Amino acid sequence: MAALTRMRFSIRHLFLIVPIAGLGWAVTRPFRDNSFLWHVRAGTEQIDAGRVLTADPFTIEFAGEAWRTQSWLADIGYGFLERSSGGVDWLPYYMFAMAALAVSLVLATIYRRTAHLAVTAVAGLVLVWQASPFTAARPVVISYVLLAALAAALLSDRVDYLIPGLIWLWAALHGSFIVGIGLIVLEAFRRRSRRHVELALISVILATLTAHGLGIWQVLGAFLGNREALEIIQEWKPPNYSNPFMLPYGLLILGTVVAAVRGRIEQRSLVVILPFLFFGMLAVRNLYPAMIVVLPYVAEGLTPDREEARRADPLPIVAGFAAVILVAGLVGLARPIRLAESAFPAPEALEALEPGRIFHGIAPGGYLIYAQWPERPILVDDRAELFGIEGFRRYLDVADGKGWEELFSELDISQALLDPDWPLVESLAGAGWVEEYRDDFFVVASSP
Repeated sequence: MAALTRMRFSIRHLFLIVPIAGLGWAVTRPFRDNSFLWHVRAGTEQIDAGRVLTADPFTIEFAGEAWRTQSWLADIGYGFLERSSGGVDWLPYYMFAMAALAVSLVLATIYRRTAHLAVTAVAGLVLVWQASPFTAARPVVISYVLLAALAAALLSDRVDYLIPGLIWLWAALHGSFIVGIGLIVLEAFRRRSRRHVELALISVILATLTAHGLGIWQVLGAFLGNREALEIIQEWKPPNYSNPFMLPYGLLILGTVVAAVRGRIEQRSLVVILPFLFFGMLAVRNLYPAMIVVLPYVAEGLTPDREEARRADPLPIVAGFAAVILVAGLVGLARPIRLAESAFPAPEALEALEPGRIFHGIAPGGYLIYAQWPERPILVDDRAELFGIEGFRRYLDVADGKGWEELFSELDISQALLDPDWPLVESLAGAGWVEEYRDDFFVVASSP
């Protein structure tokens, strides 16, 4: 207790935990991430098989085609959690833990650069504002933690020997480890450091020593080689700058310009900052990773020259305010999982489906893998590296009412789970198909 009373706690310290507590509300918004659910089923399949997946097990047309899950270790972890808990009720706690850890690491990096509580707190608010849409359940959320840890490790020569091991772990968890290797290379240029070149080379070698071996590079090649297919998926499209969640990134760019004009950013640091700012503008998905890397530089560049006034507030007052903030965060985190009706078919819609093959869109594919595979193999989901642009276009054309007769005949499809706005709904109705179920987001139709 004596040690606590000697520490200079103040109300100002609490501003550091306000944004983290806010994540407790962000992670319990209606869940709409279909993609996460196929990762869970890929995990249980790997557990049962005793090996990583090297071919697609889920689809009608692509079953047996060469395909590797780039996040094999994360998928296995999800599979164990689902099996041990009997479901996915652990999701909000997992999402909160990953999001809070990533934010905490970035804030620690910012404070180490600035030694300024107020600047760190403001940066934390901007960071969480940007992070909120990215509090995902998929393995990509782990990559945010690893990127923040890498950025922190690059600050210290005492722990940078851990970096190759960090990349090795990252390569087993998510394909975005290549972004981490890119950051190491940029840091080598920034410092003109031979050591960091060596760290990058060792990291490349260790990434190859994961379960897929050299196949990890084939995974990346297949993924990056399908840019057209990726652009069909919302998160891989260029950012919409009229969207309010783009404002934090706009503030980041503005802060970079102001700090650079004031001469508060070293020119050599632009070697890291500018590529990552450009990276963030390429796709919605890149915004948050870019902010993780760039924000500490910008916060340092905007830190006032004068020393921050420090005063201690009475410990009971600080503790009281801290308790209020933590309780508010826990209230948000305690809310039950709610599936977004627009993303997940209602139970009544699934009950209207008979056994057998169905036509469905890209979005529900992950949920159908989780809920109905292997009894019902699926038609399509969002794995761009597997389907490619031609695969996606085929199903999108059918949703537009083009060529559905040939596809349905070829695959022996007698039911469809459709979006009410698709032209295919009218085409099927005109052909005598019977509507078995309808709500605002899904229609189930059966052949006559």
